[in-house]
Amino acid sequence: MSALLVGESVCKYFGGLRAVDDVSFTLGEGEILGLIGPNGAGKTTLFSVAAGSVPATRGRVLLDGKQVSGKSGHRSVHQGICRTHQIVRPFARLSVLDNVLVGHHYGRPGPGHGRPVDHAMGILDFIGLADRAHQLPGELTLAGRKRLEVARALATGPRVLLLDEVVAGLTPVEAQRFVELIRQIRDRGTSIVMIEHVMHAVMGVSDRVMVLDHGRQIAEGTPEQVVKHPQVIEAYLGRDDDEPNDHDEPTHGDGPMGAGDPASGQHAKEKPDA
Repeated sequence: MSALLVGESVCKYFGGLRAVDDVSFTLGEGEILGLIGPNGAGKTTLFSVAAGSVPATRGRVLLDGKQVSGKSGHRSVHQGICRTHQIVRPFARLSVLDNVLVGHHYGRPGPGHGRPVDHAMGILDFIGLADRAHQLPGELTLAGRKRLEVARALATGPRVLLLDEVVAGLTPVEAQRFVELIRQIRDRGTSIVMIEHVMHAVMGVSDRVMVLDHGRQIAEGTPEQVVKHPQVIEAYLGRDDDEPNDHDEPTHGDGPMGAGDPASGQHAKEKPDA
């Protein structure tokens, strides 16, 4: 599998805070890479560097051999990398269809898509929002607004799609449908990196998983390998000799790692995210 997206010793410092510290990674053509870790691990900051939202302090991110980090977000989109956001903010006064058209006009959909409206409607049909095309985003459910966020990103014509917690907050049924949608997006030729705290979702759909903790990469491998990694267990649950308290004392979950187990569907320990 050839590497499409490559991160080389990426660092992002905010004063004395090392939000991302010497992280290297690869994403292959047609691959789904899961990115997990406790809150504050640096996942969203790494996304922001890759998408051009913030410059790296050191290191770089390459898309198909060309640097995308250190450029503005819209230039990264034109090169073929687009991200979604944890908190969806569609254009409230534009229809669902017009929101997707914005992505089409400012992205890189390329030739062969015909009329912009037809291209946008095709994406909405694929996403499952074609019957809501002329409604306002505020009329959609949370699941619908998250689908709209993905539709806007797809309208830019990305080769790499960065999904930031698209499953979080959804019901189990909605989450499972979203996981199937992610697979379908990959099957249509888009490589994906996804941040997710809903572990049964990210572990079930990812080909590989990379784990960050305090800005550093602590593990990478298949989902089966990662859930058994000692440093991953420690990052999610703490060491056995840590003093328990009323706020973070672990309880037993369904998976082999108990509460916060990536295999059990529990969430990581809560910290302010970087």
